[in-house]
Parts: sequence; C-alpha cells; structure tokens
Amino acid sequence: MMKLFKSILLSVLTSVAVFAAQSDSNVTASVEGGYATHYIVNGLAKTKGDPFFGAKIGASYSLADVYAAGTVVPNGATFDESHWLMGVGKTLKLSDMFGVRVDAYGQRHQSSIQGGINSTETDIGLAITNKFITPYIRGSYDLDINQRGYFVGGERPTSVFGLFTATPTVEYGKLTDYTTLSVRLKVSRVLFGHVEPFVEVGWYDNTFSVSKYNFAVKQFKGDIEAQAGIRWNF
Repeated sequence: MMKLFKSILLSVLTSVAVFAAQSDSNVTASVEGGYATHYIVNGLAKTKGDPFFGAKIGASYSLADVYAAGTVVPNGATFDESHWLMGVGKTLKLSDMFGVRVDAYGQRHQSSIQGGINSTETDIGLAITNKFITPYIRGSYDLDINQRGYFVGGERPTSVFGLFTATPTVEYGKLTDYTTLSVRLKVSRVLFGHVEPFVEVGWYDNTFSVSKYNFAVKQFKGDIEAQAGIRWNF
C-alpha cells in the first residue's frame, strides 16, 4: 500500500509539473530518472545501488520563488525509499555582480532501511550569488532522528567551451552525531532544448557509525560515489 501511495504521489507531482510548465511562462518543471551507487542525503548513504525517479516544479513571483520536488528510490524493499520537499526562496540583488539568496524548506524522508526511521527535516539556507564561486551555509534540523547542525560549501557552474556545464562543489557538514565532507563534480548538457543527461561523481567521507544509528546503510571512508541519469525540462 505504501509503495502504491508513493507511486501515485510522484505521478501527481509529475502531472502537475507538466501541466503548469505548459500553461504558465513563469513556471519551470522537470522529470528525471537515473541510477546511483548510493542515494545520498546530507552526506549519508540512504540506500545501496539503486535506480531513482523524480519530479520538480517551481514558480517565480515578485515576492518569492516557490518549489516542490519528489524522488522515489524503488530498491526492492518492502517500503521504497522516498524524499519529498517543499520550499520558498528569494534572491536579493546587491549589485550587478553580487546577490544574496535565502531559502527555507521542509523535507520528508521515508526510509527503507530495516528498522529505520521516517523523518521530517527543516532547513534554512543562505548563499552569496555571483559569477565566480557561490559560497553557502545551510542550517538543518531533522525532528525524528534528532540531528541538527549546519552545512557550508561552495560551488561554481561553468560552461566548458559551450559543450556542457560542469559544477564542482565542496561541502562540509557538522551534525549532532556525525560530520561529513564531500567533493563533487556534476556534468550536464541540455539537448534539443529539453533533454538533459547528467553525471555526478563525488568523493565522500564521514564519521557516521552504522553500529550506533539506523538512518544510513554505511559509513563513507573516502569512497567514490556516482549517479547518472536523464532529465526532461519542460
């Protein structure tokens, strides 16, 4: 029953995204599918190697941007892994070169780990937008697994000879019961105005203890992880 509910919920989100994107110019939407060696949330491995399917929708207004997203990881367990997000944000322009981006959002994580805990997470993020390197900080609090802390990092999307977009990201996080560090590179290219294949490879390290806590499947110890897929942008 839970698997059916998640499939229906993702289908509804996808249908809304398609309809909204085709009927209102200020709406952006996408659907995607791919495979990940581990599905990673907040620097932690939530599943082993599995496919994933997701949909996103967002709209920009004068006062704020609003957005929602859902991802399902049908890993063959009794209850599939899934992650759902709703948020609001706004970019404030400071000059021709710099701006401040503020986001607040909530997430719902449905765990497929045996004995795992479904959890609700709230986040507030701040980023300095510019054409060089965008630094950011995000405060996070997961109510059900009692993890609170922050993530700091930086990223820079770069067009490589007009052939594809490469986005390197470095991120450090310190939560109640673990710390995490990752260095990632995402490469993508939009074809025919809609189709966007993407690949992300990252180096991950954390201090998470699998023997003590049941909200991740393994500890990363300098592991190389990857995901790849195709996104359709409406």
